[in-house]
Amino acid sequence: MFNLFAPPRPLKYSCDFTAIGTLRRRNSHMPSNGDKEPTFATEFYINDETISDSFGRAIDPLYADWIDVALATYMADRMSPRRDLKSPDHCFQWARRMSLKIPIRLPEVWARPEVSDALRKALSFFTDDDWHIEFVTRHSRGRLAENRLFLFPASIASPLRVALLSGGLDSFAGASQAVADFSDHSFVFVSGVTNSRQRSAQQEQMRALRRLSRLELCHIAIPFGISRYMRSRGQGEEPSQRTRGFLFLTFGAVTALTAGVSELYVHENGVGAINLPYNATQIGTSNSRGVHPFALLRMSELAQALTGSPFFFHNPFLYETKGQMCQHPAMRQLTNYIRLTFSCDGFPIQARGKPQCGFCTSCLLRRVSLEAAGLSAHDPSDHYVCDLSNPAIKASEKQLQHLNAMEWQFRKISRRLRSSDPWRNLVTEFTDLQSIALEMGTRISGGEEEVQRLLLQMYTRYADEWDKFSARGRLGNRARVA
Repeated sequence: MFNLFAPPRPLKYSCDFTAIGTLRRRNSHMPSNGDKEPTFATEFYINDETISDSFGRAIDPLYADWIDVALATYMADRMSPRRDLKSPDHCFQWARRMSLKIPIRLPEVWARPEVSDALRKALSFFTDDDWHIEFVTRHSRGRLAENRLFLFPASIASPLRVALLSGGLDSFAGASQAVADFSDHSFVFVSGVTNSRQRSAQQEQMRALRRLSRLELCHIAIPFGISRYMRSRGQGEEPSQRTRGFLFLTFGAVTALTAGVSELYVHENGVGAINLPYNATQIGTSNSRGVHPFALLRMSELAQALTGSPFFFHNPFLYETKGQMCQHPAMRQLTNYIRLTFSCDGFPIQARGKPQCGFCTSCLLRRVSLEAAGLSAHDPSDHYVCDLSNPAIKASEKQLQHLNAMEWQFRKISRRLRSSDPWRNLVTEFTDLQSIALEMGTRISGGEEEVQRLLLQMYTRYADEWDKFSARGRLGNRARVA
């Protein structure tokens, strides 16, 4: 019987990666009835040769280990459901106990306390899970990216900036602005690729970015994923996949380090990066922390512990809305390419000619931002299964759920901002903002008070953008009583 006063027991998974390219997973929480626990095997792949080929040098063993660790944690996360639907308290399950065995080349490095502590701290922040990782010596030959011989290293002109390119609207807008504003820089853009539609869109976006630059732009796409064979998409998988951010940031960091630079840039609006809850039940990693400012700090700490040298992850748009990012003049030059970006939580939606759903929180934030920037005409309504900003399209109650959730958040934010002490009232409602101000205040001129000012300014602008959003008309009169 479920005990209301006792938290549910965490689901426990044991994941063995000692067979290279294969995850063997056991559900340690399942009753065995005296029998040996069943083992589930999943094959996976990665091709990081694109990194070594781009720079004409083999990937360092330490960096190859980092990729292996990130990919192993991602696979373990993806193949280990957070909830046992047969359990009476499955609605309350979330955090898991994850035990992994990972073969690596340099176990003495990963065994150092500062490295293991930084790794556990980072993974815990991304996922809310309890991670226990056993590192064993890898005896098999490394990937081709580690063993290829090059006569001459490839050189990319300095100064050089390395940034992630996801294919999303934020990523494209940020990349466009960076290429336009830093015209004396060369750029390397790094993408993780899981499907052909994603890769095609990223390649088209790179063609657009090259129109803005007089110097070299290099795109490094890293394919990875599950070797499915007869396996259906999503079958037996955990949909939240909170380690995706950890994996992509690792791809970017390894690329930057291989290129000889000590910084990686991510381009994400502050509203999406901080990702405040959309209803009162969302806590912790119920909302993604993939590029949260603390996630970038934890990754910087891990990189420094691994390499022994400073390495930094930067988001120059932490205090801007997506609408602001889209208003930059560089985006005005590339409006024809907006339709090639994607924002949907479920991209690619399995609907012919409609790659995005139109009603998830990410699609809605995309639409409100393009409206605010005056660019809606360049994001066709027929690219969405149900574009809620188009009044001619009918929507079901289920399709309106996320719109209602975002309205709830807007009402909370706007009410607090209109008070006599907006910062104090805002952090009373959203306590995470206080931690962000304290932590980030140590890293910018002006300190904590300046971070408070920037956050208030950003959320005020966002509330104004949402207040004018056309889709709010679907909510009736209550949408105008904020």
